[in-house]
Amino acid sequence: MIRPLEKKDIKTVCNIVNDNWKNVYTGIVNPFLLSEEGCAERIRQLESDFSTHRLSEYVWEEDSNVEALLSIGDTIDTDITGAFEIWRVYVSAKFQGKGIGRLLLDFAQQKAKEQGYKRIVIWAFKDNYRAVSFYQKNGYCIDKEEYLGEPYFAIGVRLKKEI
Repeated sequence: MIRPLEKKDIKTVCNIVNDNWKNVYTGIVNPFLLSEEGCAERIRQLESDFSTHRLSEYVWEEDSNVEALLSIGDTIDTDITGAFEIWRVYVSAKFQGKGIGRLLLDFAQQKAKEQGYKRIVIWAFKDNYRAVSFYQKNGYCIDKEEYLGEPYFAIGVRLKKEI
């Protein structure tokens, strides 16, 4: 079940995000971002995002356990203004490969349509081949590649989809 993020979910989703960063981005991003200190900083950033409602935040829940996070909202990319952006899709390790990511993408796309958007964008690290391939299989095309300096020190790709 997909539902809005609640305050009681914050610790769980922060753990899901940090676990994904450590398990997926090793060798892709600045190692500091995967350290205890880097994870603590990411938790502070996530908590700030959640408290300010900068984005619309949703969780996927099964048997009363939160197992995924979806963050959506307007893009801040100045070269593609007026687009809807999927900011975060993170699924717990035990639920990856079970179709949850696809459900979250479909949900985000429906929200974008309901709000009158015609285009969706999502960023991924170029060397995160699994994510890039997943988005491409779901109709997204790479439209931009950019070196993301500090703190990432990695190459990002923006994928987009017309809806």
